[in-house]
Amino acid sequence: MIMKAYRIIGVMVIAVLVCGCKGKKESDAGENTTQMARGSYNAEKNVVTVVPLERKVFNKQLVCNGKLEAQSKVTVQFASQGTVAQINVRDGQKVQKGQVMASLDKEQPRRQLEQARLAFDKAEMNLADRLLDYGYTLADTAKIPAEQKRVIYINTGFIDAQMALDNAERTYRQCDLKAPFTGKVASVKGRQYEQGGQLCTLIDDSRYLVRFSVLETEYKFVHVGQQVLVSPFVDAEVVMKGTILSMNPTVDQNGQIAVTAQVPGSDKLMDGMNVRITVENSVPDQLVVPKSAVVIRDNMEVLFRIDPETGHSLWTYVNVLMSNTTEHVVEANKERGAELNVGDRIITSGNLNLGDDAEVVIE
Repeated sequence: MIMKAYRIIGVMVIAVLVCGCKGKKESDAGENTTQMARGSYNAEKNVVTVVPLERKVFNKQLVCNGKLEAQSKVTVQFASQGTVAQINVRDGQKVQKGQVMASLDKEQPRRQLEQARLAFDKAEMNLADRLLDYGYTLADTAKIPAEQKRVIYINTGFIDAQMALDNAERTYRQCDLKAPFTGKVASVKGRQYEQGGQLCTLIDDSRYLVRFSVLETEYKFVHVGQQVLVSPFVDAEVVMKGTILSMNPTVDQNGQIAVTAQVPGSDKLMDGMNVRITVENSVPDQLVVPKSAVVIRDNMEVLFRIDPETGHSLWTYVNVLMSNTTEHVVEANKERGAELNVGDRIITSGNLNLGDDAEVVIE
């Protein structure tokens, strides 16, 4: 019995020792896990970029929509009747002034020209014979009295023959349809072996007119000779500089004034293209910040400065006075007790979720 009791006591001691060791290991493991979690946690940093606040010239902008129009655009067509023998152009092709764009069949005009030349030669011979009757030669025509000369020319048929020859030569020349100016071919309608008529439209793409409208209240903002920036809707990266040519001196029923500007040609512009026109005026001595610096908080305009004492963010209420595509003109909102000073470091990025008096890291 005594031996049995000793065995039971021994088993209990061993169990207590085993449980104690296991509990210690679990405690140590839990403590290590907590320390690892604490060590892996890093407070999120507010990384920002800043620019110094300064007074400078602000480009005030007026943005309008308009349409491009080729400065010269004509319908090119044959001046004579005949069958189209050849077409040398296609849509979009660039042609030079005087270049042959198409031709009519020349066989019949050529024969008519030869006949006209023969008739003219015959009339000239008759004229020479008649002049001899009056004691003159062809070299003396300048000496003949004007009225007598006129009668002789009419009676010999020389004037009719000369007019017929001129017409025949003109008809023959008109078989070749030449470009009236350097430009780009559009809307080719002529077809080979059909009767000559309209061939195409020729566009002078060296310059474009830009027509747009401004409101009556914006009348003083624009003037003749002012520079404008023109950009097509399809590619905002294309920006062409133009000049205002004219302003209609009347206000239409919609309270708008028609304005016409001129812009140089480019392969990236087309006749009839819709464009955005930006008119700029320089306004000096303004507090200018990038658009990204101003955010909305509680439906009010706010920007953040760097506090010179703590280096933390400083919530500042502002009023936006003017804007263009990239910048704002701002002033401190005095009603909110805000202030702005030249030289303040203005946060321009990393400010979307920024709060007041937040620790920041300047990138």
